[in-house]
Amino acid sequence: MVQMAPLPVSMPQFAAEEPCVGAWQRATLRGNRALARGDAAAALLQYRAALSLADTLPGRALDADAAVAALVVSHHNLAELHERAGRFDQAAAHFGQAHELLHEMGLDVALEPRWREAAWRHGRVTYAELLQFLRRHPGHPRAARAAALPWRDGAEPQH
Repeated sequence: MVQMAPLPVSMPQFAAEEPCVGAWQRATLRGNRALARGDAAAALLQYRAALSLADTLPGRALDADAAVAALVVSHHNLAELHERAGRFDQAAAHFGQAHELLHEMGLDVALEPRWREAAWRHGRVTYAELLQFLRRHPGHPRAARAAALPWRDGAEPQH
């Protein structure tokens, strides 16, 4: 079962202050429950809804770390669901997009530093997930492109 990854300690307060985050959590948990009962189609709908909500958070939510975590969890839930179903290109697209989004955020000087720092921190997770995907599916071009992105002054994410 795809689980909601641990979120920052500030998440409960964040959810109370940010209605969109509460809706994101509910959609994610509904997706997890659907998957647990074997309803992949319902899980897919809920995970897509969660991603749609998470996409609205970066740059605007109060808690940058929790918002970036929600975005990563949403992409990774969809990636894992697609991978389980044998849709490796779609899985690679979600793993890759999560990493690429954080890469773009980390470089975006228009964002406040707290957002860029959250992107770099969570980029370690997205990079590790890309490497795991590439171990299972060696040479997948979409995942390999995302994993090859230069990371913060040319260094790879530390994990």
